[in-house]
Formats: sequence, C-alpha cells, structure tokens
Amino acid sequence: MQTSLDDSKALVVFSGGQDSTTCLYWAFDKWGEENVRTISFDYGQRHSIELESAKFICNLAGVEFDLIKTRNILRSVSPLVDSHVQMDLYNSVDEFEPGVQKTFVPGRNILFLTIAANIAYHHGAKNIVVGVCEEDFGGYYDCRQEFVTSMQKALNQGLFGKDQGLAVHAPLMYLDKKRTVELALDLGPRCIEALGYSHTCYEGEFPPCGKCHSCLLRARGFKEARVIDPLLERCMAK
Repeated sequence: MQTSLDDSKALVVFSGGQDSTTCLYWAFDKWGEENVRTISFDYGQRHSIELESAKFICNLAGVEFDLIKTRNILRSVSPLVDSHVQMDLYNSVDEFEPGVQKTFVPGRNILFLTIAANIAYHHGAKNIVVGVCEEDFGGYYDCRQEFVTSMQKALNQGLFGKDQGLAVHAPLMYLDKKRTVELALDLGPRCIEALGYSHTCYEGEFPPCGKCHSCLLRARGFKEARVIDPLLERCMAK
C-alpha cells in the first residue's frame, strides 16, 4: 500500500551550518514548527563539530535531532573526509580558483537525499528542504538546480513510479551569502540567535579559522549585509 504524503509536513536536511540553519527557520515559516523534522548525517566529516551545533540548534528550536551515521559509506580524497589531505586556506575570497574545489565529496548529496526521501516517505512528509546553493557552490555538481530537479524526479520514480510525490526545495539556490543573511534577518531574531550556534568552518575550529573557503564566504556575506555575525559575537564573549 502506497504511503500518502502530507503537503503540510517537511523534512530538513540539517548539517548545523549557516545555510541549513536558515533553511530550518524558512521551513518553520512555511509549514509551522510542529510540522517540521530534521535529519543530520555523520559521514566522517573533518568538521564533525557541526553535529554538536546541529544538536544544540535542534534543542534550541524544539525539534528532534535525528542523526544518521554513514561514515563507512562515502569514499573520497576530499579533505572533508580524509584527515591526511591538507585543506586549502586563503587570505581572501579573491584568491579562490575556478572549478571544482577539492572539498567536493562525490555522491554526498545523492546519498543524503536518497536517505532523506526514505525518512520523508516513512513519516508521510511531502517536502524535503536542502541548503544547497549555486551561487557559492565551489563547483560542486550536486549543488545545482539541475541536480536537485533530476534527483526529485528520480526519487519519485523510484518511490511512486511517477514524477509527482516528494518535492525537494532548495530555497537558497540562487542567493549569495549576503542575501542568505538578509533572508535570515527576515525570518526573525530566533533564526539569527540560532546562527550564533551554527558551524561553518571546514577546519572544524571554534573560533572559526577564518581562512577556509566556507569561512571566507560566510564572513563576506555578513560584511556585505552590514550585520555582525552572531557566531563571532559569541566567540568574542567567551
């Protein structure tokens, strides 16, 4: 018997980072807090501290922290999952080179969305929310709208035998970090408070290293939005 999906229910793929935290509060605004669940992944990431952030923010937001362990599945020479590979560090965003960044983990979002679809199907949630973004995706092929659209079609074909059913939402897809910060501001003070506990640094450091690809993009976004990053405020208060 086929599961009936409820259009009022949503599942957020939640890393505990800036983007997924913004997506969590976006989902609250769209469907209501009582209708939103999260799913987080331990895939052996170098910055596993982000899972502590994810758990804390879930508790802060009043949603269940559901952790799926996949650390023995993905294989990659990405420094995100291989501690022997040195992370690229920069002095500014201007030093970024075009093309696919070596932090790319092949198949990561394919795996995450596949598992998320299983969880959403189980709970009867029609909507899956992911924080992927074309604007600053570092060349990642699995952060493009074309990928999200294709995955949605494939998941529905595999689950329902047709293109309709699950809806995969990527609300940040065409936003740069400045506009992502502005969206967080529009979502209210609770979202901004939660961002103070989010983790972005690929080196897994607190305070953040300030030199990795992710740190620099985050810093530029808050600077261009003319907002003090609540994470840095929390670091200074310690």
